[in-house]
Amino acid sequence: MKITLVGFENGSGSNSCLYNIGKEMSEHGYLRKLVCPSYKSNTAIDNKFLMKEPLPLRSLSFSISKVNTNISEKFPARYYNEQVLFDWFSQRHICKDTSLVMHTDSGLVRSLRKAKSQNIPTIILHRTLHPEHISHILEEESVKFGIRENTVFTHKKWNANRIKTLEKCERIFALSKLEIDSLCQYGIQKSKIDLIHHGQGADTNYFKPSNKAKGTFTVLFLGHKSLIKGVPYLLEAWKMLNLKNARLIVAGYQDNELIERYRREVQFEAPGTVNPLEYYHKAQIFVLPSLGDPFARTILEAMSCGLPVIISDMVGAKDIIEDGREGFIIPAKDVDALSEKIQYFHDNPSEIRKMGKNARKKAMEYTWESFANEVMNKTRNFLR
Repeated sequence: MKITLVGFENGSGSNSCLYNIGKEMSEHGYLRKLVCPSYKSNTAIDNKFLMKEPLPLRSLSFSISKVNTNISEKFPARYYNEQVLFDWFSQRHICKDTSLVMHTDSGLVRSLRKAKSQNIPTIILHRTLHPEHISHILEEESVKFGIRENTVFTHKKWNANRIKTLEKCERIFALSKLEIDSLCQYGIQKSKIDLIHHGQGADTNYFKPSNKAKGTFTVLFLGHKSLIKGVPYLLEAWKMLNLKNARLIVAGYQDNELIERYRREVQFEAPGTVNPLEYYHKAQIFVLPSLGDPFARTILEAMSCGLPVIISDMVGAKDIIEDGREGFIIPAKDVDALSEKIQYFHDNPSEIRKMGKNARKKAMEYTWESFANEVMNKTRNFLR
């Protein structure tokens, strides 16, 4: 069994699905190639397996991203960088001596077509809801809040490519029951989907509780983009609470219009892109009120750092959380329920410590190693 692994991710990043799966497959002698945009040479995977984009292609990708950032926010850089340039590069590395191709996301139409032309089956590790489902959620939220967020997830060609590969691939690995329900709701056959029970994994040796005492009651949200992650509902809940000696941190890349609108109404911090570990250590609790998130890696990272969590029922990580033990699960968009649970933790610091210990213990069961091992075993079973 020889597997070509393809993903628009860092080929050597310790928090990369691509790298951790590739490392596991390499150790068992199953890896044929790992195709990625870039990697560092000091990786646990032998460089002979690693195929990264050549410098001219990476330079072009960088230029496209600059156009997106500095000239036109509506220019879908990720579509061109991933589904055009990277897909063109990756399909060139799919050869007949490969038993199977695995993509760590959907949308690589050229790569899938190349595999099919050589009768090589393709598995997609899909890590979002169905593209149409996400687009529908974002459209509803855009109308509700009067904000048109700059995101590739509403780009028609991007979504069309993702749907096409989901329909044409031989197998799909999903990260949660929520994701499976979403895929089936929008027409994907349930018989071709396998559930990966270990989420995306966490580096529990790196993400661990801080030994330093924590002062001010601090609520942390960490994630990119605002509307799909339910940030407006968190800010509404915080405004309702009006807690004294408390702080809310909304970290990650957010919609500027939304952030500036709420700055006029409620006090919170929005530091942008941050070092996750540093901010987990600042916080007492972690909140993710997402409207559609199959299995956010931040949940396991926060739990691994000893933080109890408050998540919505539209976060797939609810599969591994017992309500009232590692944290709380609330209905999506329910501002009253969210404010009530934040208030509970504010008033009961002993519960923060108790649930935080439970959260750390649970996260230890969901490491990158266990995730990658499950992916490899399911892949091996598929090829039998």
